[in-house]
Amino acid sequence: MAGLSRNNAKVGLILFKRILTAIVGIPVAVFLVTKGGLLFAAAVFILALAAWREYARMAGAKDVHTYILTSFLPSMLLVCAAGLGKVGYFMPILTFAVLGILFEGLYRHCKCGELNWPLHVSNSLLALLYVGLLFAHIPLIREYSPETVNYLGMDFSRGELALWMVLLGTWASDTFAYFFGIAFGKHKFCSVSPKKSMEGAVAGFIFAFAVTGGIAYHGLHTGLLPAVLTGLTVAFFAPVGDLIESVLKRSFDIKDSGNFFPGHGGVLDRFDSLLFAVPAVYYVMKLMGI
Repeated sequence: MAGLSRNNAKVGLILFKRILTAIVGIPVAVFLVTKGGLLFAAAVFILALAAWREYARMAGAKDVHTYILTSFLPSMLLVCAAGLGKVGYFMPILTFAVLGILFEGLYRHCKCGELNWPLHVSNSLLALLYVGLLFAHIPLIREYSPETVNYLGMDFSRGELALWMVLLGTWASDTFAYFFGIAFGKHKFCSVSPKKSMEGAVAGFIFAFAVTGGIAYHGLHTGLLPAVLTGLTVAFFAPVGDLIESVLKRSFDIKDSGNFFPGHGGVLDRFDSLLFAVPAVYYVMKLMGI
């Protein structure tokens, strides 16, 4: 009985943390997305910094190095460049970062005797792309266009509504996949995430497509084809991002990437779907002229 009481108390504490984090976090997130600009970019920078630290800690638990000078710093520079609207800096930063990571790996191998240096180099490159490059697209899509659009009786900049669109689309993907999976799940979806079901994945895809496509068509006033493509983009890439983070965590033998959001896990746990959906939608919008 004592063990059961302790377990119930632990579950209650986790639930309390979840609720408290949501009560504080949701209004802050709404304010930051609505405000945009440098304040929003600074918040994304903090999240990216925490996410990179989470990634490096996960890799470090398996004795895999993530280079600070040539991976961490360029990752943060990418997010800064995006926040300042300097998209033209992306390729120079990425190019010199790749060269730097390769050189640092070679130096560590030759001078420090670091073994298996291709593993450390590739891990540092993955951190650069997964954290730095993908996070950098969040301020990019927020400041996509200052043009005002009206949706549900409210005025938004086109960039702000685009970000809300992806946020709500990924939320629909995660939420409906989870609840439909619990209610109707019978067939396993993927071995790397045993709790996910095919039924849940299909439900998440449908609702993500409907939410995203609906906002694109009625809010951003796209044509039917761009709305369909935008909906399909979020519906596909949101679960892909979720699965990739599951693969990473399984590879590093950990349950959560961190505890940045008490009761909810780390930054990478919360932003896994968004990190893939945002860049994909950003370039679909660019290509389709949305």
